[in-house]
Amino acid sequence: MAHFNLPPHERLILELHEVKIIDFGKFKLKSGLISPYYVDLRLLVTYPYLLEFVSEVIWERIRLVPFDLVVGVPYAALPIATAISIRYNKPLLLVRKERKEYGKGKMIEGIYHKAQHVLLIDDVISDGASKLETIKPIEAEELVVKNVVVVIDRGQGGPHTLSKHGYHCQSITTMEEILEVLHRHHRINWDQLIEARQFMIGSIKPPEVKGKSV
Repeated sequence: MAHFNLPPHERLILELHEVKIIDFGKFKLKSGLISPYYVDLRLLVTYPYLLEFVSEVIWERIRLVPFDLVVGVPYAALPIATAISIRYNKPLLLVRKERKEYGKGKMIEGIYHKAQHVLLIDDVISDGASKLETIKPIEAEELVVKNVVVVIDRGQGGPHTLSKHGYHCQSITTMEEILEVLHRHHRINWDQLIEARQFMIGSIKPPEVKGKSV
């Protein structure tokens, strides 16, 4: 069901829910916790129209940001970055998770020049750790990273972590906004909303306190 009178990012939330990219139930996470919701933007590759829509929404958010190259955090964001590269004619770089042990031993695939600005794209952000890991080899090649854009902020402090390292992070939406929109449009009930919010609060790690123990 289309909602063309809604803001694009709100319409995106509803469409992602319709195809169960945003889903509700009982899902075991890598940490072992049982989550009442699950977000899997890797499924975008199955829905080209949604992949294109995501690229359009991201572009509207970052089109005034100066950058020369686009990088998707492997692996979930690679299709998103590729869609933006093709649609808006922005050169794409591929960053490997591990250095090749043969050939030229590259960590980064593509043509680039020192001091070019790279826009980093990812599907979601939690604590921001995967973004920092991807940025390391990019900066090692004397490329410049200042801006990061993600589709969904899980509300676990990732943008703040990136900010402390000197990077500006924008998100298209947040998990809290997703829950509010889905509840307002009667996609989830009150009990699901409260359960999801409680899980979100419980999954936020407290900041580490540095200092000597007593």
